[in-house]
Amino acid sequence: METDEEEKRNYGVSSVLMLDRPLSSPFHHSYYPPPWPFIPFANPYPPVLLQERIPMHLLPKTLYVHDPYSILHVDEYRHTSDDETPWINMRPRVYRYNLSLGSSTLKAAEKAKKEAEENERKKKRALDVLRFMPTEEERARGEPAYEVPLPARPSAPSRVEEAHLYLSPAGKLGQGHHSMVYKAEWELPRELFTEPKLCHACVYEELKREVGRLKRSGWWREIMYEAEVKVPPPTEEEEGGPEDMEYEMPTAPDFSEEFDSERIIVVQAQSNSGRKQMKPSSSSASEELTVFRVYCPNIHWQTPSDSSAQCPHSMFRTNYPVPRTSVFQVAAKLSTQHDRHLAREAWNYQEFPEHFFKHWNGYNLVRPIHNPVPLYALVPQFYGYYVPVEEVTSSTPDTSPGENAMDADKTPSEHASEKSQPPPYLSPILLLEHCGKPIDPSTLSEDERKECASLWLRFNHAGWLHESIAERNILVQTGLPTQWPIERHIPEFGDEPVNSFRLIDFGRSRKIKEASEFDTLRLGMGETAEALKLVSILHGAFL
Repeated sequence: METDEEEKRNYGVSSVLMLDRPLSSPFHHSYYPPPWPFIPFANPYPPVLLQERIPMHLLPKTLYVHDPYSILHVDEYRHTSDDETPWINMRPRVYRYNLSLGSSTLKAAEKAKKEAEENERKKKRALDVLRFMPTEEERARGEPAYEVPLPARPSAPSRVEEAHLYLSPAGKLGQGHHSMVYKAEWELPRELFTEPKLCHACVYEELKREVGRLKRSGWWREIMYEAEVKVPPPTEEEEGGPEDMEYEMPTAPDFSEEFDSERIIVVQAQSNSGRKQMKPSSSSASEELTVFRVYCPNIHWQTPSDSSAQCPHSMFRTNYPVPRTSVFQVAAKLSTQHDRHLAREAWNYQEFPEHFFKHWNGYNLVRPIHNPVPLYALVPQFYGYYVPVEEVTSSTPDTSPGENAMDADKTPSEHASEKSQPPPYLSPILLLEHCGKPIDPSTLSEDERKECASLWLRFNHAGWLHESIAERNILVQTGLPTQWPIERHIPEFGDEPVNSFRLIDFGRSRKIKEASEFDTLRLGMGETAEALKLVSILHGAFL
């Protein structure tokens, strides 16, 4: 007799990927070279925490939520018998969510998008040129300095169409009266976090190949004669054959029509250290030196996900192909049905001033604390508020396109019965930076307790009331937000790793409107007194 585990069906890669994504999407299944995709929450090397600020106009417009364990229903009576079942043995359940932002945020995002697109257009109107200076030996042979116009840099994204979120009971972080919080895996286009690179070593090699062709074809000497530059007789290597005489010099685009300006970047000849010195220069530099501009059509920008453009000079950390997407850890906050705290919290995040999110603002006095405290980010990064639209029909290896994988085994009577039922509740999703676990004040040093109290005080000084002073609403994590996540557990200078803190849970928070509320805080009462009492900080008359 088969056990329950043996009866579980293995959905394979279709438990992770949506096989119906178009080729234009970075999430198309063909863009995942082995060993990708990894099974969510099963990788022994989990994704890193996402801590970078994503501009509002680059938040994904559509979020596909993979929820095989029915986490989105936020049902405290949810059947947990499948919680230990591996992801690949769970029926795929995918829901489409849309980004929901306030009207003022939408206007600001649209303005930022237009500004980003205009900046990209301006960048493309400026031509970058590498000028390779000759060595003393080359200069003695009559070699000129060579200039290579560079191809336009690929445009940075100004809009992100889709992202994917993966939820599992294994990622549960906490539960409140109206909400549940899960550590989720968020998959985003890689181009959001990586920049294309141009390998100068490859540019130099391509230049040498192109100059070699010019010399063997005779074009180079003819151009030098026209410039009245004396050149030595051709060497044996520069003597071309009949096939070289048929070489046609590449025709460069009309840069005067495509560009408004140009920037010359001088690459000095190799020094004793073997490195090339680079510095920007005006086109009038090196007036006494002959400069020969060579157009090289086979120069390409490189990205880590485009293996066809990879070079052997290790421009990126890996020399093997990677997907066009990256996966990060974030916190996904869900709400119970009919609760409005989550929507209010999302609105508050959009209203918070920019300095709330900055990783480092120096030190300052935060009254009524006597000593300076570090001003790290006050709140988690905000990654969007998403509302459900529909369950997505997706194709798996044994279902036809348009047929829902989770319904493939159901009988007609089960389908008819479900149609008469209202659709199950799906929670909206507030995506935030995952910032650790709630504090235990008894384990904190005096400086750490002062820093925790300063979070509420800074919040008040900025014109906000939190309205929920509690230990659970300050999170602590190892390391500083100014450090890369992989560096946060590494001690610096022999010291223990430093803790950092964030204020959370703003479903009840509001802006201060009455002058009397400011007076209460200034006199050390209200939230000021509650915050200091919570972490056992005494203060004198520093008001």
